[in-house]
Order: sequence, then C-alpha cells, then structure tokens
Amino acid sequence: MKARGQLLICSGEGMGKTFLCQQVYNCLMSEGFTIAFIEPASPKQMLMEIADALGIPTKNLEGRAISADGLKAAIAQFLATNPAFLIFDDAHLLEAKFRQWLKSLKKLETPLLLAATNPPRTDIFINVPRIELQPLPDHAIRELMETAAIEKGISLRPSEFSRLQERVGGNPMLACRIIEEEYLGLESEAGDHTRYFDITPLICLVGIFFITLRFIGLGTNDQALYIFGGIASAIFIGFTLAIRSLPKESRRITS
Repeated sequence: MKARGQLLICSGEGMGKTFLCQQVYNCLMSEGFTIAFIEPASPKQMLMEIADALGIPTKNLEGRAISADGLKAAIAQFLATNPAFLIFDDAHLLEAKFRQWLKSLKKLETPLLLAATNPPRTDIFINVPRIELQPLPDHAIRELMETAAIEKGISLRPSEFSRLQERVGGNPMLACRIIEEEYLGLESEAGDHTRYFDITPLICLVGIFFITLRFIGLGTNDQALYIFGGIASAIFIGFTLAIRSLPKESRRITS
C-alpha cells in the first residue's frame, strides 16, 4: 500500500479480515499517514466519512451539504495530489456503483485495502491483487480457545478442548464463540464452518458405473452382467431416495 498499490483480503466469515484491517489502520496511523477506515453505509454517508478523514469540506460556502457527485470529485482531486490510504471493511456489501467509483480511484493509484467475504469476481474485486486468508492452524486455534477460556474463568480439560476444536474448522471467530457458548452452558454439536468434503460427485460416479454395467451386459448379451447391473442400479436408486427422504436439520433457532 505504501507503494500506492491496492489489495483485496478475502475469506469466509469470521476468518480475521476486520482484525487485520484494524492492525493495518493502527500501524499507518502511528506512522502519521492520512487514512480513512470505512465500514458499509449509504454511499453519501461513506463519502462524508472519507471527506472528514481527509480534511475535505463537506459543505459549500453557503453552508449547504455538498452532493454525492461533488464529494466524489473533491475526494478524487485530493487523492490525485495527496498521499492517503482508504480501507474498506466488508467491501462485498458496498453498492455496485460505489465499487465502480473505487475502480476509478485505482486509476489514480490511490492506496486501497478492501476486505470482503467471498467477493464476486466482478468490477474492482477482479482488478486488484487478492490475499486469501486460510484457516488458522490447530495450535493457533487451541491457544486462542485457551486464552478465551481463561478470560471467562472456566477450566476445560484437554479432551474438552479437542472436542470443541473439531467444531471450529480453523475459524478464529468460531473459536471465541464456542468458548462463550461453553461458558453459558449451551449445548450444540453442529459446527458452523464449511470445511467439509462434498461426496455428491462420487455418488453420481457410482450410479453411472452401475448403469453402464447394465448397458454393457445388454450390448454383449451377457445376461449375468445385465442382471447384476440392474440389481445394483435398483439398490443404488433406492438407497439414494432413502437418504433424500430423511428429515433435514432445522435452521430455526430453538430455545
């Protein structure tokens, strides 16, 4: 960013993007740089926050508020001649028109730091280099959970930490939340992370294999292979229908 570059930090929810942005903000502020830390709001409100951080007037000589287009022009003019940093948290929530305006600031070589949760590969998100935050290693999650437990004044055995850690999936936010739930005495066995392996393609391949065997038996007049393929296909279809008919987990929050 100090080289007038732009960067996108992306990951799933709760992986530490906001914390990282705050650390960058504190570091740049301590070095005396002009910087604006913006969270999603209405376009006019965000423009006013940027203008305030950069020291740009938000009212004209008559005391009237400057329009959004006027603020955009004033901010762009300021950034073209003055070094300043813009940090946007939860940038995936910004309106498309506002992101297009940020794309125009990129042409001015304005230092930008964007943090977004699973951002779409469009407009400015596809035009800037990205860093994908990975899940924290087990030892870091364990340390975070132990610290949170000490702060809450609860004592957990190593086996209990291991059981809780399985539900976290390397997510620091979930690590803190799960200790909070333990402190409150809430019981939940389901994990909120999404680090699961989808076996749907494998199931489809097995079904295709059995059906193919049946047609091979039909084409080669191999009655045994034809019967085996038919029986296997019927069992597979029945098993699939039985699985699909199982009651799905409710997404409602129950007391």
